[in-house]
Amino acid sequence: MTVTAAVEGIHLLDHPLPSPPLITLLSQHLPHSLPVLRRFQYADNFPDDGLGVTPYSHCLFASRHAVEECLTSASGDGGKKKEGRKHFAAAFVDLSRFPETQVWVYSTLEDYGVFDPEVGSGSGFGSGFSALAQSHSLPEDEAKECDQLMLALLRRMKTIAFNMPVTLEDVSEQRQENWREAREYLLMNPPPSSTDGTTTTNTNGDTTNGDTTTTNGDNKTARAGPKVMIGSLAEIHRHRLILDKKNGYGVKMHKTSNIPDEIEWEVCQKWLFRTEALVLPSDALQKIMAEEGLVWDSVRTKEDVKLVQSRTAIKRQEDTLLGLPSVSIREKGEKGGGKEGKMVAWGFMALDGTLMTLHVEDAYRGKGLAKAVACKVMRDHLSEYGDDGWGAADVFVDNVRSQGVCKSIGGRVGWLLSWAVVDLGSVGEGL
Repeated sequence: MTVTAAVEGIHLLDHPLPSPPLITLLSQHLPHSLPVLRRFQYADNFPDDGLGVTPYSHCLFASRHAVEECLTSASGDGGKKKEGRKHFAAAFVDLSRFPETQVWVYSTLEDYGVFDPEVGSGSGFGSGFSALAQSHSLPEDEAKECDQLMLALLRRMKTIAFNMPVTLEDVSEQRQENWREAREYLLMNPPPSSTDGTTTTNTNGDTTNGDTTTTNGDNKTARAGPKVMIGSLAEIHRHRLILDKKNGYGVKMHKTSNIPDEIEWEVCQKWLFRTEALVLPSDALQKIMAEEGLVWDSVRTKEDVKLVQSRTAIKRQEDTLLGLPSVSIREKGEKGGGKEGKMVAWGFMALDGTLMTLHVEDAYRGKGLAKAVACKVMRDHLSEYGDDGWGAADVFVDNVRSQGVCKSIGGRVGWLLSWAVVDLGSVGEGL
């Protein structure tokens, strides 16, 4: 579906593939645009691999200006002055990917966030700290403009969700089962009248005006969707759209199902890297690998994937893990060729270009394998997304070990983010 519309003074674009001008525009807002830019680049570079693009993919853009006008602003000095700034928001949406991330979003408000990278590392501070995450250097009227652009994207996602089919076409049995679970968990099949503000009857037999209500373990009074899982959501957006009551946006979100009940919310640090600073495997590491009988490889087989899945609580899908760029270190095996030996360390590049699922088996920790795998997978594969030299990793604020790896390879913390399930029944009329 291709949609170009002007709604409430906002240019709204919905295309199945990202346009070259939009990719160029996002590249001019690095590093904050990195998650959406990388997801667009993967879609653009690998449209036929079954991961980059599906029949249910949408590339969204919202602004009071055309993409070309925003490009002109971003490429000159005008963006530094209020009269020259042209704000926009963009998103990649593919609801069929559940239980994996369905949405990535970005707005130019993120470029002006004010954040102390030393706050919170390994402190277990929970959510109380994160009022710091909503600080920004924009005039408030411009920040509210960015809020409205984000809301426009969410309202478009509401329409996309209501138009999703009950059964997906040309997908594996596992993906079909995932989609059945998604429709239940994300409440994608409410009565049609729930989208137009008319009176409906909810599951308890009570009448409601507009969206029905439901009860679930994540949010005891959650409104009856539809809902989407947004990944790598900058904390500044979560605060302004949900937690900052004075704005009155009323957007409802709840935590993802893998977060334990006793934890209110889980926040990640966005670690940033430059590929030119990533180190090559040291002579000491090469010696260790030779002595231990280890060789470089990738994650290639279903047996490899089962091992990866068994080492993470995050629901990683087999087809995704086999399709993504990866690096592994494995034992040589009985034949000595390294193709049949067991993996002892691995890492992937995610669809949004982040370092993903970095792991070293217990018996091989403390030998520098994590650092080596992290550097090699980014150094070898980031160029498959783009040539700007930026790498990234999302690390939970309590994960001191992973933070140590990131710091050891020259990383720095850029901002805070989280994964959130957003109730699109709370964002207003669909667009």
